[in-house]
Amino acid sequence: MRYLLIDSIKKIVYNKELTAVKCIGMTEDYFSEHFPGYPVMPGALQIEAAAQAATALVEISRGYSQKAILLMVEKAKFRKIIRPGVSLNVHVEIKSQNNSSALIEGSINCEGERVMDCSMIMGAGDVNIFYPVKTRFMIESIYDQWLLNAEIIK
Repeated sequence: MRYLLIDSIKKIVYNKELTAVKCIGMTEDYFSEHFPGYPVMPGALQIEAAAQAATALVEISRGYSQKAILLMVEKAKFRKIIRPGVSLNVHVEIKSQNNSSALIEGSINCEGERVMDCSMIMGAGDVNIFYPVKTRFMIESIYDQWLLNAEIIK
């Protein structure tokens, strides 16, 4: 994964919702080309931030036994430009789920305003197929770091 678009998880309610934070600094490498002189966070990376939060929600809620995979994004709306120097609140909520998938609503708020929202369908597969042992350890270590100081409700 080239970009980690979550800095920390503020709150997780297992099998229901997750709220995370991402601080957007000028040093993010995508700003050098998007756009020179007027840096803007690309919409695709906004969706990726929501997808990473959704992945964390599904995988942590399922005890790391399944790998969540983004299958579809629907109704993505970009409501405001995101510039460097702000903090994003990324919120995802499971609307429905079964053993192999979850319908998740995602949103990003910045300075009290909604800047993006979307619906995502996440697939869920056998973690052993997608994550070799060393990769699985790395991913779980990232989640452990994100969960430091989080409110956790099982």
